[in-house]
Parts: sequence; structure tokens; C-alpha cells
Amino acid sequence: MKPVSVVLINFNGLGDLPACLQSLEEQDYPDIELILIDNASSDGSPAVLREFASRPGARARFAGDTPTLIANEANIGFSPALNQGIKASSGSYVMPLNTDVVMDPGFISAMVRAASGEGVGSVSGKLLRFPPHERGNIIDSAGHVIFRNRLAENRGEGSPGDVACLDRAEVFGTCGAAALYSREMLDDVAVDGEYFDEDFFAFWEDLDLDWRARLRGWRCVYEPAALAWHARGGAGYRKSLLVERHNYKNRWLTVMKNDSARYLLRNLPGVTFTELMKAGALLLRCPAALPAAVDLLRLAPRMLAKRRVIQSRRLVPARELERWFEPFDYGRWVRRHALNRGEMIVEGERDRR
Repeated sequence: MKPVSVVLINFNGLGDLPACLQSLEEQDYPDIELILIDNASSDGSPAVLREFASRPGARARFAGDTPTLIANEANIGFSPALNQGIKASSGSYVMPLNTDVVMDPGFISAMVRAASGEGVGSVSGKLLRFPPHERGNIIDSAGHVIFRNRLAENRGEGSPGDVACLDRAEVFGTCGAAALYSREMLDDVAVDGEYFDEDFFAFWEDLDLDWRARLRGWRCVYEPAALAWHARGGAGYRKSLLVERHNYKNRWLTVMKNDSARYLLRNLPGVTFTELMKAGALLLRCPAALPAAVDLLRLAPRMLAKRRVIQSRRLVPARELERWFEPFDYGRWVRRHALNRGEMIVEGERDRR
């Protein structure tokens, strides 16, 4: 049985931690190494993690000399903390875990079974919205979908889980809130020792990894038997300056590193229209996020250097990868984001990441 290293990243997740940690202890997969990382939380959650890491029951449950707690002195970001945890772990598989996820007891077992297929580098479970076992089981994510205009979304999001995404399938990639990655794949796609790009800080880091893995020929499998519940989302979207700014810049950093110039130009009309719509929405809703364009310019030389490494090692031709890029429903997008924009987090409210 191959060991699984769970890397749980916490930033002010006090309200979510008890249920998440309990679901970890209740997993029926026996060989789990647990790395806990706190990004300088100020809500009392570090004390919860310290107590859990030292509790005899937890130390008996998890493999090796774990749980291990790494307490950072600052919020270094999701990507850097995740790389920190991966380097401190030793399992054949690595599972990043958000504190706002609660797993079914068989979640990790089902993910590992799905990972045994040929060429599988990552696995997505069926993430449903909170609360667990709610009627309808609305889907949060059943993997990633990427579009020709270079937007992406969670597959099946908002659909009733009882009737949608019922079958195992190959998907473009997986949501990093509770994904399973082969360590062999992570080592294969790392750039300058980074599994997840630390220039991203947070957001889109999982999609960037999806894309790099695809370029190297790795597959991602969606496993509907792996059930978990993710507190993100709900009826609307909680937005903040941090979320908007990083989402805006990281989408383009991902494209800059991984995309084919030929196919990007072929889809330029849709890409341009989408960019104008997104920039206009930000101007109205969160103009303070627009300076992310300055971040793009500042980071461009580093992204181009990473691109040279990634593209020199690619095994899959652009025309084959392009088949994963789906047509985009602009009408649905406008209804979803213009008419039901969700809630902006007030200044000073902290994001989990």
C-alpha cells in the first residue's frame, strides 16, 4: 500500500478546522502521513493545530513521526506553503487539503485506487457544497474545465450531484482543495524546484500545474466515488481584493508559461472579448485589483524564463492539447457574474488563503 502525504494549509481557518481534522482521522486508508502548515494565523487556530499534533490519538493514527506542524512567521501564500509541505513529506502520493474541506471516510482510498491507472498523475474527487449530505448534493468541483478563451472553471459546478458527473472520466485537471498528486508527476513537472509556482501566491496555481502535467503527457482522472464537501461558494461568490488581484494576474501568468502562441492567436477574438469584459467588471466592482497588470509586467521576465524550461520539455504537441479547450458559453457567464455577482468581502476581512 502506497503512503499518502496530506499537506493541510491553514490561514485563519479556526471555524473549519475541527470538522476537517476529524474527517482526516476517520479516513479508512491506513498509511497517511500528515503535514500541518500554519501561515501566521491570528484567530487562535495555531493552538488547535498544536494540540492536535501532540495528541497521542493523532500520533497513533498517522504514519511516521506525524502529525508534523510547521508554523510560518508570515503568510507566505498557499503555493509556497504547499511546496514547503511537499518537501517535508515522503509519501508516494501528495494530497493538498484546504481547511474548509470535510472528507467522506473512504475519500483517500477511492482517490488512490483511481491513481493506479497507466499514466495517471493526478485525481479529482467529487467535491460537493456544504453542508455535508444536503439534499441535492450540489457540486462544487468534479475536476477542471478549460476554455478556448483561456478561462477555466470547476467541472459540474452548481449541478445536482445526484444526477451529474456520475461516471469516472478523464478531465483536464483537478481542484487543489483536495487533490491527489503522484509524487513522480510532481517531480517530473517541477520548475526550478517549485511544484506550485510561488510567484502566484495563491489562486490558479492548481490550473498551472494541470497544464504543465498535460504538456508532459500525464493524465488526470475524476473519481465520483471519492466524496468530500467544500465550504467555498454556495449561492454566490465571496470576493476580495486579494482574490480578484491574484486571479486576474495568475490567469495570464499561466497562459504566458504554458500556452501555444499559434492556438492563442487562433482564439484571439474570444480571448480579447473576454479580457475586455473582465477588465470592465473589475473597473466597476473592484478597481483596486486592476494594478495586477503592473504585477504581470514585473513578473513577465521570470515567466518567460520558466516558459523556456517548460516548453523545452514538452512531450504533447499543441494541437493535441488544444482538444481540451472547450467552447465558451458567454451568455451563461454574463448571467452568472454580471447579474449574480456575489458578495464583496469588506476591507479587513481575511481570506482563508
